[in-house]
Amino acid sequence: MQNAAPHISVVIVNYKVKEYISNLLNSLKKAQHEFNLEIFVVDNDSGDDSVSYLKERYPEVNYIANDENVGFGRANNQAIKKAKGEFTLIINPDTLVSEDTLDVLINHMKEHPKCGAAGCKILNPDGTFAPESRRSIPTIWSASCKVFGLNTLFPESKLFGQYYLSWLGEDEATEIPVLSGSFMFWRTDLLKELGGFDERFFMYGEDIDLCYRVQKTDYHIDYVPETSIIHYKGESTKKGDLRYIRIFNKALYQFFDKHYSSRYSLFFRVFIYLAIWLKTGLSFASTNFRKLKPVIADLVLLNLSVAIGFIGRYAIKGTNIMNPEGTKYLWINLLMTLLFLFSGSLLGMFRKNKESISTALKALTITYAGVVIITFFVRNLAYSRLGLIFGFVLGVIFFVTYKLIRANKNHDSNGNRGRIRNARVILVGDASQSADIISKIHTRPDWSYEVIGYVNVEENDEKSLGSLSQLEDLVKAYQVDQVFFALNSISYKQMLKEISNLQKEEVVFKLIPDSMDFILGKSNVEYLEAIPLVEVEFEYSKPINKLLKRLLDLGVSIPLFSMLFLICWPGLLFSKKDLISIDGIKLYRDISNNKWKNRLRLLRYIISGKLSLVGAPISKNSLEQSGTAKKGITGLIQISKNRIQQEEEAESFGLYYLQNYSLWMDIDILIKTIFNGPSPLETLTKEEGLS
Repeated sequence: MQNAAPHISVVIVNYKVKEYISNLLNSLKKAQHEFNLEIFVVDNDSGDDSVSYLKERYPEVNYIANDENVGFGRANNQAIKKAKGEFTLIINPDTLVSEDTLDVLINHMKEHPKCGAAGCKILNPDGTFAPESRRSIPTIWSASCKVFGLNTLFPESKLFGQYYLSWLGEDEATEIPVLSGSFMFWRTDLLKELGGFDERFFMYGEDIDLCYRVQKTDYHIDYVPETSIIHYKGESTKKGDLRYIRIFNKALYQFFDKHYSSRYSLFFRVFIYLAIWLKTGLSFASTNFRKLKPVIADLVLLNLSVAIGFIGRYAIKGTNIMNPEGTKYLWINLLMTLLFLFSGSLLGMFRKNKESISTALKALTITYAGVVIITFFVRNLAYSRLGLIFGFVLGVIFFVTYKLIRANKNHDSNGNRGRIRNARVILVGDASQSADIISKIHTRPDWSYEVIGYVNVEENDEKSLGSLSQLEDLVKAYQVDQVFFALNSISYKQMLKEISNLQKEEVVFKLIPDSMDFILGKSNVEYLEAIPLVEVEFEYSKPINKLLKRLLDLGVSIPLFSMLFLICWPGLLFSKKDLISIDGIKLYRDISNNKWKNRLRLLRYIISGKLSLVGAPISKNSLEQSGTAKKGITGLIQISKNRIQQEEEAESFGLYYLQNYSLWMDIDILIKTIFNGPSPLETLTKEEGLS
């Protein structure tokens, strides 16, 4: 079969998405059945190890490595010229095909000899229907309806919904003018007769142009919704980038100029050209405004803290804030805004650290400190120090609250910092593979995934949460945030069905391919490999971090100890002092009935320096053996007890804490302990076997 003439030639263009291609190739293998496939992967100078990575795993594939990014159309043409199959499938790398996709389309082409090309139903990663599954040839009217949103407002209208043919049902098979370039199933002879893609289109528009040329032949294009694929939509491009927005809109004009310009006057062509470039500017502004929303929110919180501090200091009523007396210090808002933007940029707050609470607090501190210094030296700009202190305290409260809300609203994130509750995950897979995957996930201390359990695809075993038919009920019952599908345990058709059933739930779907070495999300790849933990100078051991940790311990424990002592001192005087020692820490016996007195003793140990608020478990010695970690009433190991299954995993979590220590990590752990537990005394009681 390997030496037989191929039935289907598959063409895939890669640009820095090797993991997605790996997943696609696995799905094509499952859809192959008795067909002989000839697969081409054209790498558009990804600048990484894409070709070697894929060659090692899929040596049977034909690879074409370009020295530059030659564009989508030209890269496809390189493979199309070599295609020997009766049919050619042009498919995007960030897609997954169903097991029946090739069967359905080949049967359709054989039953309809005048069908020159066909496409299937395309689904978004959340299971919803992608409207670009079928399209019309863009005209000035249909494009205008799309730009101004009329096709969205009136999807059932044939007048306004022309661009996506939205009046048609998603399961209605029909002839269509244009296929999506993400999935095009061609008769190879026709594709070569048309000369492939017009290489003047670098990216975007080439699929429309190619389909438009089919109309000049005896063939037609069909939409076949009997089968479906998943498309992750442009993961190999950065759609918010000005370059790609410009390329997209330039392609629109190229198509207009190639096929319609002869019909219109020079004045009208210039008008269309200007309109398209105006759309480019508006698209760029709209995309980047969405990106700037967090920055704008940060500036609003900053200026709000300043304004409230000012009002509180001078007792100015809200109705009078715009009077001369209330506006003479508005320069301070401008100065603080500039300082905040400057310090935030230096700290990476608006890029990689935009969700970081610690980075926001650093920028806030630098901003207020900068204002204090400037007003100290420039007396005529003097501003109330008390007002600044009050504003700074409010700013800390505002920023911490806002960042915590953002971190916990993001269901797609795996980040550990700032999340009060771990992202709850259900794994769909068989028993043996699920155990391996869960172990890999839980050994990543930097992830916030908590795998609730697994659902067995084939049958309901004793250890599984239930059967696949119960998945929707389990998602609701356990308040699940994400569902992981182990692709070697479930068919793509089954998976697509389950994704469609869960459309209404706020659930993120991710895929674990056959190799089980990474997790594939909508826009990110997370490798299932352990973090390398080596014995170097730990962040925890640095003098500045030790000082900050000690200040945090004293700053929290002294006020709490004072308040608790006022409440508990009568009981301390008249109660019997019956103590037990737990790993060197003396507590009142019968912990559950002496909670407040034991809390007081723990706080006293923290003030004395024998314990810390955050550290190694009191009853464990794994961290203490390194001689660098102090025991704590809570810690990374304690709050991760549901994820840790073996002693080696606990050691890994402990070393991660030492290597990556920061003051914010301690604060983050304290917040999680307050909201999620376990309480320190509960941990001591359980681990020491006390009741």
